[in-house]
Amino acid sequence: MTRITTVARLAGLFTFITIVAGGFAQGYASESLIDFGDAAATANNIRNHSGLLYLGFAIYMIEMGCQIVATALFYEVLRPVDRSLNLTAALLSLAGCVIKAMSRLFFIAPLLVLNPRVPYLNVFTGDQLQALSLLLLAINDRGAAIALLFFGMSTPLKGYLMYRSTFLPRILGVLGMISGALWLTFIYPPLGYRLFNVTAGVALIASVVLIYWLLRYGVDENKWKALAATARLA
Repeated sequence: MTRITTVARLAGLFTFITIVAGGFAQGYASESLIDFGDAAATANNIRNHSGLLYLGFAIYMIEMGCQIVATALFYEVLRPVDRSLNLTAALLSLAGCVIKAMSRLFFIAPLLVLNPRVPYLNVFTGDQLQALSLLLLAINDRGAAIALLFFGMSTPLKGYLMYRSTFLPRILGVLGMISGALWLTFIYPPLGYRLFNVTAGVALIASVVLIYWLLRYGVDENKWKALAATARLA
């Protein structure tokens, strides 16, 4: 197994971990605790299940760490195709990761707001603290949506690079461009949220196909080396 095959398979592995971690943190931890229509119920859930909130936060951090690693690995895999576009795609992806990671501060912040042992919070009523906690969680949600917009700018570029690469099947690039374009709907959040299930479904299909290919086949090493040699001569 050559180095670039290892890098490609690691990119697939870390992408897989990113999706699983994000799915657990959002689909289980967050959905179990948060009811955006009921601040009191959400506050009670957090008080009674603070461990689940901490776990969700930890898994969110694992998700972002793995996505940063995957971004670096994809940068290496796609390096011979187009240096400038590849760097642009990587930087946009990293920007999304930073925004999403910082947004998670608002996910865990309700544990501070709802802490009865913090004396300076006594100036607020119980209802006010519950409302503030839900507001912080809503900011977390909107921050993650902004991150999706940056991923929506990065993913089509990465898909285009895969389409042009010759060492990966073009269908992977097509799926990447389609899923990335759908994430761009978050430039207008009401539309992004309305289409979220469709977008997430298409993105999941594209990711599963990509992960399977990378883990099973990696890249065509001969074509990758030939393109890398050409890029060095350019």
